[in-house]
Amino acid sequence: MDYNHISNFLDKFKKTLFKNEEYNNIISTTITHHISLSIDPRTIKTKGTIIYIKGSPILKSEILIHKNNIINDLSKIILDRKFTDIR
Repeated sequence: MDYNHISNFLDKFKKTLFKNEEYNNIISTTITHHISLSIDPRTIKTKGTIIYIKGSPILKSEILIHKNNIINDLSKIILDRKFTDIR
């Protein structure tokens, strides 16, 4: 039996998962550069053009203060995806 077509199908998901992990690492690094707190990439979720971050109110306040600068930097780093908001 030829399972090559299944392998090709599953490779699409593998590439998508690695791409999302890469985005989360870039987002985490960029936010950490702007604020004094570090963020675990596992606490970041993206849906469409919005970035969702799980964290303390202090963390969210710091991100809100620097939101425009963070989004501008992300648009320069990640060219194939545009983010418009951080929540």
